[in-house]
Amino acid sequence: MKILAVDDDENIRDLLEASMAAETSHVIKTASSGPEALKMVAAEGSPFDCFLLDIQMPVMNGITLCEKLRRTPGHARVPIIMLTAMSQKKYVDRAFKAGATDYVTKPFDFLELFSRISNAERLAKEQVRAKEGRSEVAALKRDLERSFAHSLSEPVEISGVESVVGYVTFENYIMQLSRTKLMRSHVFAVKIVNVEKVHRGLSNIAFQQLLTDIATILSRAMSHTDSMITYRGNGVFLCTTNAKSDHSQHSFEMMLNGQMGETVAARFNNEKVNLSVGEAVSLMSLTRAGALFSLQTAAASAEGRASERKEVLQKMQRLVRTRKRSGLQNDMERRAYEVLLRDAMNDETKKSRMGFGGIGLKLR
Repeated sequence: MKILAVDDDENIRDLLEASMAAETSHVIKTASSGPEALKMVAAEGSPFDCFLLDIQMPVMNGITLCEKLRRTPGHARVPIIMLTAMSQKKYVDRAFKAGATDYVTKPFDFLELFSRISNAERLAKEQVRAKEGRSEVAALKRDLERSFAHSLSEPVEISGVESVVGYVTFENYIMQLSRTKLMRSHVFAVKIVNVEKVHRGLSNIAFQQLLTDIATILSRAMSHTDSMITYRGNGVFLCTTNAKSDHSQHSFEMMLNGQMGETVAARFNNEKVNLSVGEAVSLMSLTRAGALFSLQTAAASAEGRASERKEVLQKMQRLVRTRKRSGLQNDMERRAYEVLLRDAMNDETKKSRMGFGGIGLKLR
């Protein structure tokens, strides 16, 4: 793997070169500043496979360099590992939002660094295989639909939406918070109700557009918070937030569904797409297993709520899927359904008052 390490400290650059040569087969080049790194990238005949970036550097800091590298042809998805002494959460958040894949704090253990680089190498190889697959598709003139094909259960990379990252990057972000004891955030999940049916009813391109629209709605709703968003698969989005709010889980859900009705993707299918919002789960654990368990718990909460909403929708369909009736009978059925929905909403309000203190969002 061809690696470019950027650090203004000559001792760090020498140490990285010596250790890489002694312990790995990677080819490493170094630069002392952001502008020098960009010149080296432009002069290379082929893209680098991985970057190691310091944050505190004169002229151009590592976060700005990360943003510029992401806009450089051939490096939009190349693994970028921040290698820095800056452990404060604001730097972690800014780095991941700028496009970092992972984050290692100084002083670092070389075994840990080599492990992170190995993970980056696996990610880079997967991206190369995906790129080769796309080239083959283009060469064989396969239908455009094939390029968007994916199973419902797997994570999907959503590009171009602020604060939305890939699932691997999202886990790395959570792990970094855990390592630096910055786990004061909460995580909650948003689930597409009846996602299996929605997925079957939409083309692959339309489903991809639906995911992008939902990610955009979430990003806008949480733009004022210190948040990170990802799509996990099976119709589940995971979101982190630090802010506190007295807004309930139910009110946020109502707002999301209201905005969903205005999207083009929601009208691709004959049925309206509905979203469910799970309860917020604290990310207080300082272990990898504990942090990942919090993510699983948040996803399970949204899954459970989606099942409840699905039952309400099914009852509604059974009420309206009847033979022709008189106006009085139809009016009675409509009122019965309204009572059913009101009861469900009241149940949620009671649950909110009993234990859900809001998911940390200020509704716009």
